[in-house]
Amino acid sequence: MKLLSILLGCFFISLGLFLLIIYFNLLVIGYTFIDFVYFIIRSPIIWLVIIGLFLICYGMGKINELLLRFKIKFSKK
Repeated sequence: MKLLSILLGCFFISLGLFLLIIYFNLLVIGYTFIDFVYFIIRSPIIWLVIIGLFLICYGMGKINELLLRFKIKFSKK
């Protein structure tokens, strides 16, 4: 299951970054950089990258470590 989530996460990140590189052509046709960033933030491409990062972190077991670290930090206060 963890290997599948790592592979699926790599696929999502690769697809998201591939589409991001393709959308760099929008700068050539007259978009400004601010318009380009606004377009990328609104598009589902960013969700592919975020979901891919989450799946890779889940597959590597980093999510549980982060949750435990924050729980320990909050319990000390």
